[in-house]
Amino acid sequence: MSYTSSFSSRIEKFDQHYKVTHKSYSLLFYTRMFDAYWDSHQYPPLLTKESLSGWICRLDEESVQRQISRILLVRYLGKYLQSIGESDQYVLPYGICPKAPKYVPYFFSENELKKLFSDEVMGSLLPVSGAMSRQYVLPQLFSTIHCCGLRPGEARKLLVEDVDLEHGWLDIKGTKTSRDRRLPIGELLLLELKQYDLIMQKRLPERKYFFPTKVNDCYKCSSASKVFSGILRDAGIGQSSNGNNARLYDLRHHFVFRNINTWIEDGKDVYALLPYLRLYLGHSCMEDTEYYLHWVPEFFPVFERLYGKLGDNLPEVSHG
Repeated sequence: MSYTSSFSSRIEKFDQHYKVTHKSYSLLFYTRMFDAYWDSHQYPPLLTKESLSGWICRLDEESVQRQISRILLVRYLGKYLQSIGESDQYVLPYGICPKAPKYVPYFFSENELKKLFSDEVMGSLLPVSGAMSRQYVLPQLFSTIHCCGLRPGEARKLLVEDVDLEHGWLDIKGTKTSRDRRLPIGELLLLELKQYDLIMQKRLPERKYFFPTKVNDCYKCSSASKVFSGILRDAGIGQSSNGNNARLYDLRHHFVFRNINTWIEDGKDVYALLPYLRLYLGHSCMEDTEYYLHWVPEFFPVFERLYGKLGDNLPEVSHG
């Protein structure tokens, strides 16, 4: 990476140090954002409480978790700089991070997904100012996230050149974990994307992004999520009595759950296959992939069918 602020050389060294000392590199996604923040204010290469006051504030439409991640990155940066002798560098203290809400994935049923991707529901999308082709773009954007298990941001930012419809693959670049990867496109999705691309070649022949709003723009995270939530609400899909309504990211979760469930039903060794799933998903460490196993028993009754009820498999104990 190349940085432009007065902190550029220090950030580069910090990047290298962080990759050696941490299993997950996900926080490094925010180094370029911090560099741009520092450069825009023309701050000298010295962390102070005053100069970081703007960095720790929550941005418009930013999630609490993203704010926490940005704060943690700069805390690590300050601690690293102090460790190499720059004792005057300010370290953000503990306790300033907001409390992140507990994230619980929404588990789509197969009937819900069938309804979601029906012509009736997806056909309800109409063009709007600034996105005159969204009735064609968004159904394929949502379908690609679901069928390929992509992070919504990875799908939104796909360039036309990243999608090879001749050979049937997607090139995922510039991810938050800095792990580029090439993923296959399933036959049915590939057919849909080819038909979609023919339409878009006529409507926006010079488009930069595969799923554009305009010629040189793609959907923002907030706008794509807002439309998706509206579709679900209007169709009566993904609505929970406890407020845990479905989100766009849950399409990626469903991809993972469905694959794990299929392996279980086929009698395959799930743990032996997890490293392949990790590479496919672009996780930086195995713990991120194993996280999904925590939710599988709550979502898939197949565990009970294959292994019996939990109580039947545990030895009885006594008070003695």
